[in-house]
Amino acid sequence: MNTLLNFCRRQNLRAKFLTCWLILFFPPFRLQAADHVVIVAGKGGQPEFTAKYAQLARQLHEVLTTRQGFTAAQVSIFTESNAGLPFATTPCSAEKIQALFSRLAANAQPTDLVAVILFGHGTFDGDWAKLNLEGPDLRELDWAQMLERLPAQRQIFVNTTAASGPFIEKLSKAGRVVITATRGGEEKYTTAFPEYFVEAFLKPEEADLDKNGQVSLLEAFDYSRDRVVRFYESANRLRPEHALLDDNGDGNGSETPAANSGDGQLAARSFLAVNASAAPPPAVDGNNPLAKEKAQLLAEIESLKTRKNNLPAPEYNRKIEELFIRLAKLNRQMKGR
Repeated sequence: MNTLLNFCRRQNLRAKFLTCWLILFFPPFRLQAADHVVIVAGKGGQPEFTAKYAQLARQLHEVLTTRQGFTAAQVSIFTESNAGLPFATTPCSAEKIQALFSRLAANAQPTDLVAVILFGHGTFDGDWAKLNLEGPDLRELDWAQMLERLPAQRQIFVNTTAASGPFIEKLSKAGRVVITATRGGEEKYTTAFPEYFVEAFLKPEEADLDKNGQVSLLEAFDYSRDRVVRFYESANRLRPEHALLDDNGDGNGSETPAANSGDGQLAARSFLAVNASAAPPPAVDGNNPLAKEKAQLLAEIESLKTRKNNLPAPEYNRKIEELFIRLAKLNRQMKGR
């Protein structure tokens, strides 16, 4: 230390001396690590839901910190105070969440990744879609405004709750992947989507369709959507939730995004992993008969959607469910199961 101080004095440069002193005693501070994941387990309302959402948050936190390269400091987790997790969490209040986003806005860099994953109860009153929290809820507009203030250019937002569809309109932006568990605010029942979304990262050998060793956001979405379809099929029930993905900034989510056109191109190159830069789009094997069958099936689904207004609702619902069941089974076959 004496050598450093003597050097600054010999130069007779007060500014340099002050800089040396500040660096010596106060090293530059930056919010720990670049990439950051925000997990929010909202208000459960009943003990079983509080436990369920906290468990999903814990599972995702564990897979991120043990498999995906994140440190504990890079993952912020918000839960109810009585969630009973084996590690400290922050209360799931709007005030605490907004405080974190203020720190991220001040410290994040343009090359950073910021991902937000929401679990809990979602509501829609005809004007605003919200995530239920302790105290005042946060609307989709509030989340959009918080994300907009972040310098991080790689952004992922996943809302796994009921009535989450309206989030796409408010959060859609070029360069941002947005996933919702429903296609509208009228789909208001508890969703099965969140369990399967977390499962996609817990079982990468099943979700990693292109077998490149990583589960992309597109693969996680496809895995979750297919499992939801099969869940309701096995229960012989009409599916009350229809997940959407938007990543091209047009504000219109897709139930069948693809890696080579429209929604899905960015998600196919995005990962919940530290320092995972956008990878090139996965190649489509045109000689693979299953890949050809999938492309044809996706085209059939899109064609049916264009004819929705010309078909009786029961007929459309029956046909679209049949196609999605075929798609789920085909994806399972392509994964070699």
